[in-house]
Amino acid sequence: MRSLSDIRADINQVDAELQQLFLRRMALAEQVADCKMQTGDKVLKPDREQAMLSTLCTQVPDALRPEYVSLLKGLLRVSRMHQYERMLEKQPDRLSLPLTPRVEQPEKVVYQGLPASYQSVAAQQMFPGAAETGHVSTFEDVFRTVAAGQADLGVVPIENSSIGTINEVCDLLMKYDLYISRSHINAIRHCLAGCSRATMDTIERVYSIEPALDQCHQYLKKRGFALHKAANTAVAAKQVRDWDDPACAAVCSQEAAALYGLKVLETGINDDCTNQTRFVAVSRTLSAQPADNRVSLSFTLPHHEGTLAAALSLFSDHSVNLTEIHSRPIPETPWNYRFYVDLEGSLASDNIRSLVYQLSEELVSLRLLGSYQITQTKED
Repeated sequence: MRSLSDIRADINQVDAELQQLFLRRMALAEQVADCKMQTGDKVLKPDREQAMLSTLCTQVPDALRPEYVSLLKGLLRVSRMHQYERMLEKQPDRLSLPLTPRVEQPEKVVYQGLPASYQSVAAQQMFPGAAETGHVSTFEDVFRTVAAGQADLGVVPIENSSIGTINEVCDLLMKYDLYISRSHINAIRHCLAGCSRATMDTIERVYSIEPALDQCHQYLKKRGFALHKAANTAVAAKQVRDWDDPACAAVCSQEAAALYGLKVLETGINDDCTNQTRFVAVSRTLSAQPADNRVSLSFTLPHHEGTLAAALSLFSDHSVNLTEIHSRPIPETPWNYRFYVDLEGSLASDNIRSLVYQLSEELVSLRLLGSYQITQTKED
């Protein structure tokens, strides 16, 4: 039996030969890209790739065929990647993004709920210099107001560390064709608050927005409270104040309890003491800055084997870290889905632009949802 060191020496030799073949393959890919820039031909040719795979696979033993197919698919994928990079380098206008200057000092910012809601606090932290802040009844009202030009920006929650993505906000981004321009993370510390005559023994019914009730699910279930949805945590606090009923309480912030004159019965009632919510500012235009650290996008794929895995491989090829991915049903097309992805980076960087260009060329549809910076309030 040969020694491991001898086998490794042969492997090193084979790898060196593969490296030289790879460099030759990429040089040929550059020539292909140059030709296609002249002819206007597409980089991705699925029929040609499939024919190549079918032909070459017959030339290896059956036992090694899956490994060989994986190797060839990877080679074809990075070959296309290199072609796109060369094309974009030679002809930057191939990727034309509708970028505009970012709104840093908005005239008006709108949020859902009432003053002292978590969204109002986030809006004030994100845009302390805003000339005016306003509040509306629903998330859709926020999007409708911004889309109609009645506010520069809208602040909404998009993700919570305990319950995940707020799907309604993602759907509204698509419906109203708006973009994320900024994001901020705040710690969420719920309290249980009632009128001045309320005690823990008198409370029977608890009101709040559904995500807040979900974030306190175990606490509320243990005490047997009847749960009722409200439009917002601050709305719930105002309702409890107006009813002045010792049987009613709100799950809200301590700021909301103070503003609406409620008595805090218990604090820190979250099931998860590390609970945080990520808020985003939505605007009518797409912007990008070098300091951005997050890009959001959505895409659709053909509904057949391997398409999602192939799409996700493109992110890895570009050394891009995905921070979140989820899917949503596409209306009127049962069992077909739109995928939402967050990744680290900025649309102002060459690497992300190259990735976006390849995605735009190879996916059924691609929609950029924003390039922005995520900030976070530091707790005391």
